[in-house]
This record gives sequence, structure tokens and C-alpha cells, in this order.
Amino acid sequence: MPITGARFDAYRLPFVTPWRSKAGTWQFREGWLIQLTDDQGNSGYGDAAPLPEIGTETLRESAQRLNALLPTLIGWKTEQAFNLLTDAVATPASRFGLETALLDLQSKQRAIPLYRLLTDQEPKAVQINASIGSLEHKIIERAVSAITAGYSTLKLKLGLNPIAQELSQLQHLCAQLPEHCTLRLDANRAWKTDEATQLISGLDVLPIESLEEPLKNSDPEMLRELQKLVPFDLALDESLSTFLLQHSLNELPVSRIIIKPTLLGGLLPSLELIQKAHRTGIRCVITSSLESSAGIWPLLHLAAAADAHTESVVHGLATANLFKSDLGRAPAISNGQVQLDDYPGSGFILSR
Repeated sequence: MPITGARFDAYRLPFVTPWRSKAGTWQFREGWLIQLTDDQGNSGYGDAAPLPEIGTETLRESAQRLNALLPTLIGWKTEQAFNLLTDAVATPASRFGLETALLDLQSKQRAIPLYRLLTDQEPKAVQINASIGSLEHKIIERAVSAITAGYSTLKLKLGLNPIAQELSQLQHLCAQLPEHCTLRLDANRAWKTDEATQLISGLDVLPIESLEEPLKNSDPEMLRELQKLVPFDLALDESLSTFLLQHSLNELPVSRIIIKPTLLGGLLPSLELIQKAHRTGIRCVITSSLESSAGIWPLLHLAAAADAHTESVVHGLATANLFKSDLGRAPAISNGQVQLDDYPGSGFILSR
């Protein structure tokens, strides 16, 4: 079944509350919704959601890439069209959107769920962490709300306030948490070495599950020394792509890597990296880059495929609720997990 239509349309999704990180504050999320159709009326959707702050191309560069590539897909079968996808380094968000649109279309043509294109194993329920923002007003209420909803791993942004203040706030928050609950911390490369060491020295008695990107310069030797200081995983996220350009996975100075397929250029290159990491004992967590529901659905299929072949982990994909509106129905999360069904495609259905 050849591709007969290829288009992309702009979207802008407002956040419920402004999204803050060390890189800045966002009022809304912008991207391109890609739609590929075939001669039987099937449609495959993908989300090209650039975020230059994490290392992707800009929105304009993405549009230029999509304008150039989409017309060349017409007439090709989906299996052949994958060979036309390039620029995973220069325009990874565009490639992610195009690849997921092709995978969505291909799985619908075969009448199978998307994860069946990634694994022949039966998928498990995908475990999800709750994102509870930063250590600001009402953080206790947000944590309690997430725990009541069934989440046991809570992700928290750090690096927005002085170290001593955040450590005190963390200690206060942890004193309110039940025993089964842990915190997943993300510093977004906020600290100098001495600051990171100061904070880490105060975390050893707290229920910390992991800490992402503690250092501004991501120096491998210093990260290796910091990893030795703590019983939990340190993780590379934004700096992962740069590290892999200069080093092998065997030289990774931390115990965990964060897989952002929008930054890595798609589900297929991400799955390949996950499998390599598993063979070297490195844990992998798949997280969103604040994509729309058109992007979240295929990320869940990747997580299900990864967990079927590697050690199951808690992934960071509960971000759809950050938006006031979306392009379609978001995945249903129950007690901190998502169970994918056998519905053909990714599960994304465009709201008309």
C-alpha cells in the first residue's frame, strides 16, 4: 500500500501552569503534527516537537526539513520509505515525527499494535513516574495528589534555587512521603562541582531513586567520582548525545541514561541504543520531551518493547496532563502504569 498523502500542520498547546526549568519558562508547547495516508484510507501520525534547549533543531529548521522530505515519500511503501529518513543528528525531532508516522501507518496496514514492529515479546504494563514540578508553593499537595493517584516514583525539578534552600525543602518533602515512595531528581545541569557535591552529601539518608544531570559541564571524571558517593543512579540526559559522539557506552561514568527519542531521532535508533546499554549493564529510562499525545503514544510502545527485552524500569511519560488541551486523547494511566492493548497503530486518534 503506497503512501498517497503527506502533510504537516502547526500546533500550539498551552500549559496548565508555565513550565519552568533551568533553561527557561514556557507558556505553551509548539510543534508539527505529521499525517501520512495510503491508498486504503489508513493514516499514520507523528509529532515533530523540536526543543532546541535539549539539543534538537529549531521549529523553523524542522519545518524546512519536513517541507523538503514529505513530498519525496509519495508513492513509496512504508517499508521502503524508512530508507529516505536521514539527518538524525541535524534534525532529530523531525526524524522522530516522520519515523513514528511511518511506524503508525505501517502497523495499521498490518492490523497490529505498533509495539509488534519493535518486539515479538508480550509487553508488560509500562510503569510511569509522576512529574510534580519544582520545589515551589504547594509541592506537598502535588506530591500527595500523585501518591493518591497510585504513583510511587515522583519526578522533581531541582536547580532553580540555592543548594541549601533546595536541600532543606527536599528534607521537608521527604518527611511527608510514605515508605514506598521515592524521588527522581532532575537538576538540568544546574550546578558546579562543589554545589553538586554539597547537595549529594545531603541525599544519602533520603528516599532518592536517581539524580539526572547534576553538573553544568558534565565532566566524565567528576561524574564518575560523584556516582561513587551515592547508592542511587546518576544519569545523563541532555548531555548524552554529546557524550556518545566522543565516547563509547563502556566509558559511561554514571549508572543510567535517559532516552529521549525526540533528541535521538526516533524509536528505532533509541531501541538500538537501549539494547546496547542493556548488554553493558546500564539502565535506561525513556522520557518525553513534552510532546503532544501524538508523540506520547509511540513512546509508550517503545517503553513496552524495551521492558520486554531488558530490565523493567519506571519511565517518564506522564506529561500529557501538563497541557490544557491536546491533539487527541492521552493514554490512560491507572495506578502509575499504562497497559497497551492490541489496537492497530500507536493508539493516537486525532481529535476533529
